[in-house]
Amino acid sequence: MNSKMKSLGLLSAAGLLALAIAGCNNSNGNSEATASGSGSDSPGGAPLSFSVTLSSDGVDNTQSLIQKEWLKLMEQKMGRKIDIKWNYIPSSDYDQKVKLMIAGNDLTDFFMTPLFYDTSDMAKNGQIIDLMQYKDSMPNYMNYLSQVKNGLANVTNADGQMFVFKETSYPRFEKDKGMLIQNVSAYRYDLFQENNIKIPTTLDELYEAGKQFKQLYPNEYPINTRWNDLRSLFNANHVANDIYWDGSKYVYGILEDGYKEALQFANKLYAEKLLDPEYLTDTDDTLKQKALNSKNFIWMAQWFTDPANYTREANDGKVFAVSLYPDNPQYGKSWQNVANGNTPDLGWGQYSISSGAKNPEDIVKFVDLQYDPDVIRLVTWGIEGTTYQLVDGEPTFTDEFKNADDPWMVGDQYGIRASKHYRPGLQISADSKAFVDFAAMDYTYFDGKYEEAPIEKSTYLRSLPMPDNDYVPSSYTAPAIQFTQDESQQISEIMTPIKTYIQSEESKFVAGKESFDNWSKFTDKVKGMGDIDKVLKIYNDAAQRAMN
Repeated sequence: MNSKMKSLGLLSAAGLLALAIAGCNNSNGNSEATASGSGSDSPGGAPLSFSVTLSSDGVDNTQSLIQKEWLKLMEQKMGRKIDIKWNYIPSSDYDQKVKLMIAGNDLTDFFMTPLFYDTSDMAKNGQIIDLMQYKDSMPNYMNYLSQVKNGLANVTNADGQMFVFKETSYPRFEKDKGMLIQNVSAYRYDLFQENNIKIPTTLDELYEAGKQFKQLYPNEYPINTRWNDLRSLFNANHVANDIYWDGSKYVYGILEDGYKEALQFANKLYAEKLLDPEYLTDTDDTLKQKALNSKNFIWMAQWFTDPANYTREANDGKVFAVSLYPDNPQYGKSWQNVANGNTPDLGWGQYSISSGAKNPEDIVKFVDLQYDPDVIRLVTWGIEGTTYQLVDGEPTFTDEFKNADDPWMVGDQYGIRASKHYRPGLQISADSKAFVDFAAMDYTYFDGKYEEAPIEKSTYLRSLPMPDNDYVPSSYTAPAIQFTQDESQQISEIMTPIKTYIQSEESKFVAGKESFDNWSKFTDKVKGMGDIDKVLKIYNDAAQRAMN
């Protein structure tokens, strides 16, 4: 796409942007909220003023105790007053509305990008700054990156530029043991027990369980999935519906046999009215309501702590238990969505500074302080003596948390990061040990055993070696590849239309609107839409550079 076409694209999005900005409200319904420390206690000097866009879970972060303490601490560390104009967007609308802000080039000074967003176009269009020009102003972040395997390589491109700060968290498990999974399968455990139905460990058992529930509840759809996708089926077949590292090279999963087989299995579920036909449109809220109202009984993919939240909210005997994705024995143990909880790492969230910011270096210094251990301790654990105490030099939450039926709600009273709804500060770093310290009860089924324990304290998961176990996907050990801006642009231009087409066709195959007899026609069209071999060569050349 040439520069003129991009400019037209930005202009055409401007009208939509006006609608998006109207929805960018904080929890009080205001489009902006200004937050600063108390005037009398604040250090002298000119105030540091800038605007921020972050997601919100429907609470007023600016008024929480920890948010106020954080602002005081930041003023002390910066040696000046802080004046932040907050633009909180509900998390359910965040990605869509920020994409419109990007398209209209109407960005706040600092913002969290949409999830898994490719910022290469923004960098090429000059919308965000290259942070490496200020590397001497971010000692805390650079120090953290030095502790992460291939840390700097993971945040810079092949030209040595860095356009995002990455979310970070301290490890929660031992270096070589304890598998962290944050996506799972889930089941109405009480109904499985009541009707003597086996918790599925394979795809065939999943299908059989779905049929048994259909007989018991003929008017309902037993099976659903979260995030509108079929990730658990792809994982069972050791494939991804995108470009992925297969252990030795990058391949395109759409062209692998396992991808087709996963869709064929989904189509079987759909055709027999076992898979909820609204799986593509269900939101987090509608999925929860269906669970609580006994409309679905099996979730092929789910966030790891939500089933237990459903159990507590129902409070009527319903038990929603989590388990590993079921296997396809043809491929061995199913890959799980394993996250690194064993060494310092970088998370999913990423944050950029707009090139329109009038004081970028000051903002860089401010953001860098979010990686300061004092700041991480405050936003995650709260206040010593109030929310946590030190035992052998390590923080642990007070009995108020540990004796609570729902410690996450106690966290909400203070507004700490380790709470149900609050995200103080810039939401950019945390100490994940806190999430384990007061983790609420989960209902788990691992290795053929039911256990009521926080999932991160599961006896089975904590016993697994890392990363050498059969559940760990090949992508876990992928090389830290870096693309040049030109390579990123080529990938985007080729793959964007292909991904859009595949998303549409995938749902047609599942719903039976497209026959699998036409599969070769489908793959031929995918290949004809763009030079996928060229994209794979870019990936594998980058992998070779990284490994060398």
